[in-house]
Amino acid sequence: MDQTFNGIDFLSALVLLFLFLYVLFTNEIRQLHKVYIAFHLAMMMWPFGMFSLSMTTDQTYQWSYVNLAFVGISFLGYGWLIFSLMLTRGLHRMRKAGYLLLGLPALAAAVLITLNPLHGLFATTSSTWLAERAYGPVFYYLAGMSVLYLMLGSAVMVRTLVKTKDFAFRRQIVLFLLGQSFMLTLALLDTVLTSTPWFPEYAHVEGLTSLGIVFSDICFVIAIRKNNAFRIISIALREVVDSMDTGIAIIDDRHVVLDRNAVAGRFFPLVPGQPFPIEALVEGALEPSFGRGFLSAYFHDPGRFLQTEVLVRDPSPIHVAVKITPIYSDNGAYVGRIVTMQDVTEWRRLVHELNDRNEDLTVRNSELTLMQEELSLANRKLELLATTDSLTGCYNRRYLYQMLEYQIAVEQRYRVPFSILLFDVDHFKQINDTYGHHIGDEVLRHTATLIRARLRESDIFARYGGEEFTIYLPHTEKRDAHRLAEQLRHIVESQVVRTDRGDIQITISMGMISVEGDGYGDANPKEFLVDLMRKADAALYEAKEGGRNRVVVA
Repeated sequence: MDQTFNGIDFLSALVLLFLFLYVLFTNEIRQLHKVYIAFHLAMMMWPFGMFSLSMTTDQTYQWSYVNLAFVGISFLGYGWLIFSLMLTRGLHRMRKAGYLLLGLPALAAAVLITLNPLHGLFATTSSTWLAERAYGPVFYYLAGMSVLYLMLGSAVMVRTLVKTKDFAFRRQIVLFLLGQSFMLTLALLDTVLTSTPWFPEYAHVEGLTSLGIVFSDICFVIAIRKNNAFRIISIALREVVDSMDTGIAIIDDRHVVLDRNAVAGRFFPLVPGQPFPIEALVEGALEPSFGRGFLSAYFHDPGRFLQTEVLVRDPSPIHVAVKITPIYSDNGAYVGRIVTMQDVTEWRRLVHELNDRNEDLTVRNSELTLMQEELSLANRKLELLATTDSLTGCYNRRYLYQMLEYQIAVEQRYRVPFSILLFDVDHFKQINDTYGHHIGDEVLRHTATLIRARLRESDIFARYGGEEFTIYLPHTEKRDAHRLAEQLRHIVESQVVRTDRGDIQITISMGMISVEGDGYGDANPKEFLVDLMRKADAALYEAKEGGRNRVVVA
């Protein structure tokens, strides 16, 4: 019954050890912490195994405790080497396969020790008391390997000690080396006294290795505590987080506040261990309709990123931008959230100012646009006044010559036919003298309206002066121009001008000139135009001399 009870205790210890390792290597603690705790655990296994060996007479349990103690020793040197590399920043330059490869000799030693009942190459005993044992080749392999590990780790420490100029770090390394020297010295002394026949009078001295481990661990603890080897990063991170302008709170998967920085307390009453005050946050939301959806997502969709802006009115109104970001563990499981709170009051004020300025600029732009439209309209009116005759609405003589110089230059170059009609109202001076100048103006307007209705948009119709008008007909040969001229003459003749002094019958006389084929010549376009207008005027004169109300072709 007693033996069964001890077996349950032993299995319970193994389960607890497994759970310890599981929590150690799966939780979010720093890699240096993990390595040191594993190294410390390996140091504990030797004294625990030796003590347990002395407490039982059952050889099966005795061997289990011996196995436990020496497995701890097999990984002790490897743990020291990895701890040395990590402390001196040498491990980050090594790939994962590299430090796993370094552990193969220790793993081989642990396996050989565990399988000793099968091969007996590690240790044998001739009695029922396993404390009196004779070591085999695996033991000496273990001893040499452990010394090599310890020497390599110490060499890494010494190399860093020589290179570094940081006094505090140098002092820390010296303490680690001192502790390791204690352990190595006493362990070697224990091996020589108990495993060799050279000093039989000291063969029963016990506990030297355990004592060396205790002394070394005391040195390690002093180095760690005195120099904050493990806490310096956490302290630095806390100082950085507390010095930020952004409030930060960490909440778990049950919406309970785990921690917060100092700034977060300015925005909301956050108390570690209490639920995050999400309702108070939503009450200050700038969009009231936003609250219900936000709360639903917060409680029922924890993996969703949320953000909003709220107005905190106590003690003075401030705008706070809130972002809630989910946190996931290495295996992808949701574990909590990070809430960041940023004071955006100044930014919001600048936005309002910018919006006000934009509205002001919009008004000014509208006014400027209106002014531009008015100016454009005025320019169009000025252009119209500069190019047209105010009485008849036809182009004026100056615009006519500008356009004809350009058109004739083009058509002279490409030998395109065109025609010019020059006409005036017959007996116009008599109409002015008989009916008055205002009736004469009405006759000119009426005539211009009749003529314009019959012309193409590409034709240029201008008042040449007084009662004389000119029509430029591009792409028009002599035959077509003459037909049009007769039509225009007939239209004017067939209409009467109705005035307050009675109806007036009018006619027109027209001179026409057409240019086509070889009629262009090589003269300057301006001189060519003057010559054409002279010939058209001569044809008009001939039409008047011939009885008026007719067309004469130059």
